[in-house]
Parts: sequence; structure tokens; C-alpha cells
Amino acid sequence: MLIPIALALPLLLASAPRGTDLDALLRQHAAAAAASESVEELWAAVGALTQTAGDERAALDGALDRALSTGTALDARAVLLFVAARLAGEEPDVAALAKRLTSLFAERSEDLARAAAGVLCDTRFRALSEEELTDVTGALAALARDNERAPETRIEAAVAQHTLGRAAAQRTARTELVSYLSSSDPRLRGLGALALARTGDVETGRTDLERLAATPSAEGRLAQSFLKQEELRRLYDRRQKNLLEYAKEKSEGVDLKGSREARLLEQTMRLIETTSLEGEMQTRQKLLDAALDGMLRSLDEHSSLLTPKAYLDNFAEDLLEPEYGGIGAYVGKDPEDGLFTIRQPIYSGPAYKMGLHSEDKIVRIEDWPTYTAQGSKPLDEIIKRLKGKPGTPVKLYIWRRGMDTGLIDRPTEDMAVVVMRERVTIPPMKTDLLPGGVGLVQLDTFSNVAAEEVAKAVTELKRHGLKSLVLDLRQNTGGLLTQARDVANLFLPKGKLVVSTESRAGEPRRLFTTKDPVVPEDVPVVVLISRFSASASEIVAGALQDHQRAVVVGQRSYGKGSVQELLPIPGERDDVFEDLNGNGRRDEGEPLTKDWNQNGEFDIAPRARLTVARYRLPSGRSIHRERGEDGTLLSEGGVEPAVKADPIRLEPAVITEMRRVVATKKIRAWLDQAWASDRDELVRLGECDFDDPARYPGFDGLYASLETSLTPQQVRALVRREVRGRAQDVRGSAFPDGDFQDDPMLQAAIAAALERLSLTPADVPQYAATFQERAQPEDRPLLTANLTDSQRSDLRHALTLLGESGAAIGADQLAQIRRALQAVLDK
Repeated sequence: MLIPIALALPLLLASAPRGTDLDALLRQHAAAAAASESVEELWAAVGALTQTAGDERAALDGALDRALSTGTALDARAVLLFVAARLAGEEPDVAALAKRLTSLFAERSEDLARAAAGVLCDTRFRALSEEELTDVTGALAALARDNERAPETRIEAAVAQHTLGRAAAQRTARTELVSYLSSSDPRLRGLGALALARTGDVETGRTDLERLAATPSAEGRLAQSFLKQEELRRLYDRRQKNLLEYAKEKSEGVDLKGSREARLLEQTMRLIETTSLEGEMQTRQKLLDAALDGMLRSLDEHSSLLTPKAYLDNFAEDLLEPEYGGIGAYVGKDPEDGLFTIRQPIYSGPAYKMGLHSEDKIVRIEDWPTYTAQGSKPLDEIIKRLKGKPGTPVKLYIWRRGMDTGLIDRPTEDMAVVVMRERVTIPPMKTDLLPGGVGLVQLDTFSNVAAEEVAKAVTELKRHGLKSLVLDLRQNTGGLLTQARDVANLFLPKGKLVVSTESRAGEPRRLFTTKDPVVPEDVPVVVLISRFSASASEIVAGALQDHQRAVVVGQRSYGKGSVQELLPIPGERDDVFEDLNGNGRRDEGEPLTKDWNQNGEFDIAPRARLTVARYRLPSGRSIHRERGEDGTLLSEGGVEPAVKADPIRLEPAVITEMRRVVATKKIRAWLDQAWASDRDELVRLGECDFDDPARYPGFDGLYASLETSLTPQQVRALVRREVRGRAQDVRGSAFPDGDFQDDPMLQAAIAAALERLSLTPADVPQYAATFQERAQPEDRPLLTANLTDSQRSDLRHALTLLGESGAAIGADQLAQIRRALQAVLDK
């Protein structure tokens, strides 16, 4: 009967009389190690052997040295046992032990190779000479890169390499360990995260450590320990830093002299640091930022502090300069499958030119997968890889529905598309020429290209038969003030006042149109607004309304008529750099010429976002919503439409059922099949389907398969939305968000435009078939009940003329006339 090695050696030593030949005993029973069933048995034997040796420890060390000496033939497991036992003794010859351990890497037993690498994680091997260390870390690196070995073995070798190696070896080992975090196998990601934590790096694999920590396993408990250890380390570091700063202040004799306000702020921060339950988790800078931000936000809803990080995140690439080097596509994570998806290409961009369309999945960028078993990788990380210097290529692997799902993890070269990055301008608008010659321009933001792009769109619409125009500003929350003036200039003649500003300091600023209009005077204009239209969009709508150039339709706008500026805080300075390429931004490699805190990094000072002025429209009215100190609404502000219209409102039960129907994916499956045989007809139906479900091939069968409580018309609307999404890839331009068949606000705007041409929706077949009857407007207030829309418009125009000719009338007279006229309109 074979006795387990964990018992055999200790029993032999215990039973051997003093003076027993330990060399003979070790030789005689080395075979016991060879017969052991697991490495764990060997580790148990090491512990028992060391404990049992007692006073014979020195003799045992000598016997182990002789057994391990060069030329002694030993089974690999016996070598592992003897090396581990000797390492626990006094003054081991680490060079000889390291040689024995690296020789075990050639063993095909993964347990042995992994255990040998694990023993080399002992920091006592750092005493090796430089040459010896180079040999050992080289052997470990080779084992870590050996693709034929088990991942667990390779990971253990990389950890040992990181433990023993110098900087270069540590970088190589870390790269190897980090690569496991990209695996689609959650087990390997977990092993990689635990290994990185053993090297002292918890943050890189934190996501997988937190996932592991939630599992009731040995790995989960280990992950919990690493995370707790990191938390305690941070708390200790924070506490030490606070104590050091406090001690430094005391040694420098800081007596908190100064204003009462400064002392109060300082003492409050110290009270938080020394007493608050969360005090040790806060830095002084974070506390100070919170105090300054609260101070600014107490002024109004638009004022705040921008910390250096917030400033860089929001303005480093200037959000109002929407240009970048990339592939030209709107992208995001598809909630249905978790894949990184092109939601819609920018039709003037390089991705569309290379044949990429909506719903294409980017599963790999170069040799870097965008997808893991947990789903899409972080969006900012993926987008960063898509962006780059204009003129450089990026290789994308594209997966489409219907392809083998196994290709998501293992894409082939025939899925590759090389896209040349370009400087992409994000379109600020979408346009379409609707039936009856009604041009629709949806402007989403007043970026620095807004007026230029609208002018191009109007010119193209005129070339195709423009008769009237609807400017849709419903989702436009503002942008550049000068662009608001320039967009208004497209409709107004030269020399017309668009907006003025009044501030606490300085002269009022008045912006006038400077060019001839692009839209002919005989083309009726309607501006469509909603409660989300704000700031610059309110200026355009209000100016065109005041000058009687447009009819405003929709809902009262948001009411943001204030001007904010980003102001540097006195005494705080940005670092200064040499702008080698003249682009106004610091790029990698551009040297610092002023590094105020001498930290070697480019630092940005905080900014205060302050409200500094108010807008006034040409008639002198303010669009700003006013509230009292208690939050009471004093003035609604905003631009009031001449024709009121609201968006369609569906019952909650209908919305729930629509979502359920879409989630079945049956409409998409139907469209995939119909698209193959009836693409051209479906593209035409995307333009207009006359509210007729029967025009869609196979609609009855689709409707029956849905088993839904929705009406055929409601299902038709869902089908139309899917069809339009795909049809825009064929026509090479995006449809505006508003669909004249199903959007009552857009229908009201079209009706107003047609009215100026002495037409009605009934005169245009597409509108006659699809428009819904609008409810009658509510009764007007008593004082203006007998005023027509035209008379009310005349009153507004009178206010505008007074605003433009204010210099020729006495200030008191002008104010009285304005108040009298405004009173009529406000009641």
C-alpha cells in the first residue's frame, strides 16, 4: 500500500533516530513524491516536512542541497518538493534552486510547470545576479508566451516575471496579463484580473474583479480581498496625505488669517476631513470645487463651475466645432444584441462611400475586438480607435444580420472594409422636399457651419421646385449667437435687427443682418418650435416673427434668453504650450512653455460659467423665463406661436403594445424578406404610403402573425418607420425626424405654409390622404378676441419698428409706447 507523500516523509523523519542518514532517506523516498496525485499533496508534504525537522533543520537543508546538486537524477515532482522545502530553510542557494525550477518548464505536465512558476514568485529570488535574473525572467517570458500551454500556466509565469523582472520585463509581463481582459471567456478575464491584482494593479481589471467578487467561490473571495485591500490602501493614503498637509501648515505657521469668509471655508473643509464619515474619501480640491459650484448654481440654473476635467471633457474638442477625423457615422451599442453598431452613416462621409450602412455591426477594429462575452466594450474606447488623423486608414470587420454568429468572435478577411479617415463635419440638419413643393429643413444646432449648410440646402431645394419652407427647430436647444443672426439673415433683408443684448456692464450689443437673403421674399416661411426650442432657436423664431417674415407654429418655446460666458477665475492660469501645427489645441508631443505647478503635464485652470447678459428680440421683448427667489414663475418667457400645435399623444397601453411588437423582431424579419424582392417599391413607400397598409407587400400576413391589439394603422406606422430607416441608405440622405404622415405638429406647419399660397392640404393628394383634422383653437382672451392673426402680427411689427428707430424718439416716449402695445399682446 502506497502512503501519501504528505504523510510518508514526515513519518520517516519522525521515526528516524538522531544521526539517521538523511541523504539515504531522501533518496529512498523521492519516489513517494513521484507517486503523488496532485501538487497540493506536495505542498502539504513541504509543510509537514519543515515542521517535523525541528532541531534537524540544518541537517535537512544540507541533505536537500546534496539531493538537488547538479547531476543528481530526480523525478520532476521530487525536484519541486525538495526545492520548496529548501526554500523554507536557512540561506538557500537561490541560483541553484532557480535553475532547477526553470528546468521544470519543459515538463508537459501543466500542474508542474505552473507550480514551478508559482514558486519563482518568491521575492527571495530577487537576490539573483543581473545575469541570473535575465536568464530566469527570459525563461518565464517564453513560458508566458507559449500558446501551446494552458492559460493558467502562462498567467502564473507572467506574474513571476513581473515579480522578479526589472522595468522592461515588468512591462512585457503586464501586457501579457492585460491581454486576458479582452478574452470573450469570462473565466480567463477573471484569471487575468486576479493576476494583475497580485502584481499590485487592481484598477485595470476592476470590472472583472467586481464581477468575480459577487460569486460564492474561492476566486470570488480572493477578488473581494483584493478589492478590500485596495480600498483600505486608498483610505490610508488619503489619511496620510491629509495629516501631512495639516502638519505642513502647522510647521509653516499658517494661522488662517484673512477674511471671515476664507476662514469659514477653510474651517468647514477641515471639519469635514477630520469628522465626517466620508471625510477620508474626499480630497480638498474636490471639497473646494463643490463649494464654488454651489455658490455659482445659487445664482441661476445656467451658472456653474467647470473643473479642469469638466472643461476638457466638454470643450477640449470644442463642441461647437463639430469636426473630427473619423469614419463618418453615428454609432452606438445595439440594445438588442449588445454589438457596436452603425446607427446611421453620415451620407457625405467615408463610411457610406465604402458601402457601410445603418445596422452594420463593427465587430473588430484592426486586430482589436469590439465585443466580449459581456457585450460591447466601452463606447469611448471604441470611438477613440475609430478616430484618428485624417488621411489614415482603419480596417473594420463588419458583421451583418443573417451571417454566421460565430463570425462575431472570429471575423474573416472577406468581412474587412478599409475606410480612409476624413475630416468629418457633423451635419447640423436634415432636409427633404415634401409634396406640394414644401421644403422641410430640420436644424438641430447652431454650430459654426449652420448658416452655411442651411443656405446650401435652400439652394438645392429651390433647384428642385421649392414653393414654401418649414424651418423645424423643435429639438434645437441653441448654439452660437452669430450663427443665429446668420441663419435669420437667410430669410431677412440686409440691415434688419435680429437680437440685442443687455448686460450689467458695457453697452448693449445689437446684431443686424449683413447680407441679402437666400430665401426669396415670395417663398412663405413657417418656423416650427416646441417646448424644447431654446436660446438661439428662440432668437431666430422670434426675429422672423417680429419682422413678419414667418408664421411660428407649435408650442411656446423653452424661454432661455440669457447669455452665459466661460470666464477664467482670477489668479488661476492655464499652462502654456507651443502650438506647432497651429490648430489652437495642444496635441501630443507639443512642448510646454509654461508649466506653473512643475508637474510635467498640461493643466487647464477651472472656469466659471456665468450669466452675463439677456437677449431682447427686435420688438424689445425678452424671451427669458423669470422665476422668483422661491421658484414661483413670474413670466413664462419663450416665443408664443401664432398657430398652436402639440405632438401626438398615445395611450400608455398602446405604447406598451408597440414596444412589445417591435421587440418580437417580426417587422424587421418581414422587411428583410420584402427588401430582397420589393426594394424599389418600399423606397417609394418611404416617401409616402397614403396611410394605406395594403400597399406594403404581405402586410396582412405580417399583421396576423403579430397577434396584437394594435390597429392596422398603428402597425402601418411601425412598418413605415422601419422602411424609412432603411430607405435613407438607398437615397443617400437622412429623412428629417418629422414624418408628415404621422406628425400633427408638422402637419400644422405644412397647412400654414400652404395657406400662404392660397392652398389647403386637400389640394395635395399625399396630404389629403394622410392629414388628420386639427382641433379648433381655444377662444382668445377677451381683450384680443376681435383681433385677427394679421392684426396681432401688425402690433408686433410696430414694436419691432420702434425698436429699430429708437434713436429718433425720446427714451421715455418710446418706453410708454412699447408698454402700451405690449400690454395688448400680453392679455
